[in-house]
Amino acid sequence: MKKYPEVKRFVQETLGCSCPDEVFDHIDYQKEAAGIAGKKVTVGDRLLIYINTMDRKSSIQDVVASLLEQGVKEREERKLNRFRLVLVASCPNELRSLAERAFDGSGYRDGKTHLHIVDKSAVENF
Repeated sequence: MKKYPEVKRFVQETLGCSCPDEVFDHIDYQKEAAGIAGKKVTVGDRLLIYINTMDRKSSIQDVVASLLEQGVKEREERKLNRFRLVLVASCPNELRSLAERAFDGSGYRDGKTHLHIVDKSAVENF
């Protein structure tokens, strides 16, 4: 299977995932994924990641709730281990508290669902 070093680096270094190397032998990368207005990556049939650019504070609550609902549903239907929602922003610190509040209040937070807010530079190679 083809390896994607930039995906592996992103998952391990940026997101802090301790996935074993062998899961990176199978990566499904969709640059434009239906319904999420962003990218979708599945790593080793274990980890589902939605990557969505988000710079508007005004709609963050609705966007986070919608993406979490869709991601958790897909994670469960596909019997994957984890779901990570990644919000990409030019000024991530400005969105962080709003995004975290939306995540905490969404009803989809569990030990298998994670939220990450990262700078645009973290996904340059995607």
